[in-house]
Amino acid sequence: MAFFFIFGAQFVLVGIQALGISGWGACGWIAAVMFFSSNIGAAVVMLVSAIMFTVVTVMMGVALFRVHRMYRGGGGSFHKAQEEWSSGAWKNERVREAGFHAVSGAGNTLPQYPTPVQSYPSDERWS
Repeated sequence: MAFFFIFGAQFVLVGIQALGISGWGACGWIAAVMFFSSNIGAAVVMLVSAIMFTVVTVMMGVALFRVHRMYRGGGGSFHKAQEEWSSGAWKNERVREAGFHAVSGAGNTLPQYPTPVQSYPSDERWS
């Protein structure tokens, strides 16, 4: 439930940036088209930004609908999400450990260096 709220808010904000309402600080379609009368080079750069914001908005929309379809197909519902949130299932230690182990994979992913890092000589040659 929290995922859909946060991701939905991000989707709306990126959509507003893609529009580029003048005076809001975003270089979207409206701002880019209006800027063509002032400076063509800057307007082209703003147009590239508007295209990229539009692509991101479309991709976020597709991702949101796919995740929603998977959630509903797996038996999820708004009522079930409210029950899980109110019961504190997301605070359960077993659930948190299972999530941590699923994310962390097989174990330590940091590189193991075969030799220790060399240290500088202790004399004062470089000072």
